[in-house]
Amino acid sequence: MVASRSNEAVGNLQKILEPLPKTKIHGQVMVNGHIDPLEGQSVLPDLLVYRLGPNWEVELEAISARPVSQRPAMVIVSSESDPQVMRSSMQAGARDFFVEPFVPEEVLRSLDHLRAEVLDNSSQEDARISVVMNAKGGSGASLIASNLAHALCQEYEQQVALVDLDLQFGSLSYYLDLNLKHGIKEALDNVDDIDAIAMDGYLVKHESGLRVMGVEEGRMILNDEVSSERLRHLIALLARMHHHVVIDVPRQIDLITSTVLEMADQVIVVTQQSITHLRDTARLMDVLRDDLEISDENLEVVVNRFQKNSSITRSEIENTLKQRSLICVPNDYKVVSDSLNDGVPLLNIARKAPITKAIIDLCEVVRGNRHDDENTIWGRLYAKLKGA
Repeated sequence: MVASRSNEAVGNLQKILEPLPKTKIHGQVMVNGHIDPLEGQSVLPDLLVYRLGPNWEVELEAISARPVSQRPAMVIVSSESDPQVMRSSMQAGARDFFVEPFVPEEVLRSLDHLRAEVLDNSSQEDARISVVMNAKGGSGASLIASNLAHALCQEYEQQVALVDLDLQFGSLSYYLDLNLKHGIKEALDNVDDIDAIAMDGYLVKHESGLRVMGVEEGRMILNDEVSSERLRHLIALLARMHHHVVIDVPRQIDLITSTVLEMADQVIVVTQQSITHLRDTARLMDVLRDDLEISDENLEVVVNRFQKNSSITRSEIENTLKQRSLICVPNDYKVVSDSLNDGVPLLNIARKAPITKAIIDLCEVVRGNRHDDENTIWGRLYAKLKGA
């Protein structure tokens, strides 16, 4: 991004930076009294070239006020040669500083070096990818996926993307009361030309900051319309732009789901407490382990609508599924019904409810902070029932 209060300065800098290889340059002219060049940007640029204006003190203070994680690599351009301007720029995080008039080639060399550094860092810091899948139709994977992504974003202040890969009957947008104007098919068609700025047009932002991608309302996409290679490219791009990507996949094993499952850090299988659910879950777990070679360490089981007085106990589920631990989400029909009807996430509608606390426990697991069962709300209850 090239930003300044001066339209002329933005235009001149964009022309100077055009030779940068494989780089898309977005110009941002600051108007309406804005002092932060990144204000309103739901996706931060990889690099910021910022030409200071006459009120450089307050402009740099606005950038300095941002958390370090929300400041991209930055190069400052100024008409002032005052050492105080340079000192304040460096305190705001500037990686380089140029006084007008400058030699364009020097700016290009600096930006090309930073570009390579950013690309190298981004390849090492890709997001964790969590895939959520029903073991049997109607188990509640979409409820789990949408609320997991929302909680990761709101409670942990992470940049999170939620992807609905049910290309025919996707419903994640309803869980968050969102309207998808542009869909995943358009993103796939243009994935070779999408950068962080362009990606913003294919994602809908929830008030929490969570960003959602799916099929727009009224459209259906056949699986053979989707290239697995393009899908892999799109998910990888989303991973470079976010801390966490949560993907809700339909209950089927095909080229689309297997492509995403192979990229996942965790596969979360959602089931319920019934014989038919457990039979389907056991079969699916065998396919994931044996055919797709997903390790037990990357498999998580969520028992949705869990009831402690059910004839099928937690230990029986663990033994049947050969699963070392479970995340049990308690049954709470009223809270879930209110959440779905209003399009309001569980965290916002019933923060202290046991079902919401179970979602927070799941957040810790997918973030790699696994606790023993006794540390989860239902694990503690289970331990008490066993007399531990």
